Amino acid sequence: MFRRIMTATAALAACAATAFAGDDDVSRRWAVIAGMNLSCPTTASVERSPRDAGNIAAFASPQCNVLLEYYLPQQHFSVVGGYNAETVQWFDSKVDATMQNIVLGARYYPLSKRFALQPYASLMTYTNVAQRHEQHSMSGWNGGDGYGRDCTLRLPRVSVAPTVGVDCYIFSSLALEFQYGFPLAIDGKAHVATTCNGSPDVYRMRSDMHRHNIQIGLKATFPFRFTSADGNNLFSLIEMALGIYDPADEKKQETKKERRRMKLERVLDSY
Repeated sequence: MFRRIMTATAALAACAATAFAGDDDVSRRWAVIAGMNLSCPTTASVERSPRDAGNIAAFASPQCNVLLEYYLPQQHFSVVGGYNAETVQWFDSKVDATMQNIVLGARYYPLSKRFALQPYASLMTYTNVAQRHEQHSMSGWNGGDGYGRDCTLRLPRVSVAPTVGVDCYIFSSLALEFQYGFPLAIDGKAHVATTCNGSPDVYRMRSDMHRHNIQIGLKATFPFRFTSADGNNLFSLIEMALGIYDPADEKKQETKKERRRMKLERVLDSY
């Protein structure tokens, strides 16, 4: 199964490369990107109770994002803006918060537009327009032990994120986008204090709200176009999905070196 998935992925990349081969005039003016993102906050300091077995920080449930991208007249540069929701959590989601961000940034694409794979580097800003201050108190049981927890959250108003990513063009105007960023929170704080079984000992966790962020999305570029090569690629993908066609079954084209070796072997065999 894994082999078939890898084979299909390789075939998809080959199809995209074929569609773009020799196409030096790839016209892109703007794009729409829709997808989801996941965030995992970092912790500045942790005093972990041995009775408290929850994950201190982990990737939260995915949230949506919608972005618009405008390609500047200068080749290789674009500006990006839009909206995303971002959830951060600690202690197996017992402490969490969601930010509503207005996104603005710029991207740099080092390669020519005719390549199917378009890596990029960018600098993004996230402005949280939701409430910033939250306070919660809770209690519960974990492995037969009781605990109490008080948390104070000050969500950052602004975060600045260096990011890297890649657009993988499936067709001429449609791409899968993968991005990793590390938003650096400005004036963000999280303080969580935990006590176990009424013990006077207090275990504290502190975070500056810096976080890892992964984004996966679908990108459509405009003016939108669908070429004959795209049609052939779509037909091949449908055949692969139905199990009619397997790229591994295709006969590999012989190289010049292989043809010369076979010719030499035939000459030797004739003696």
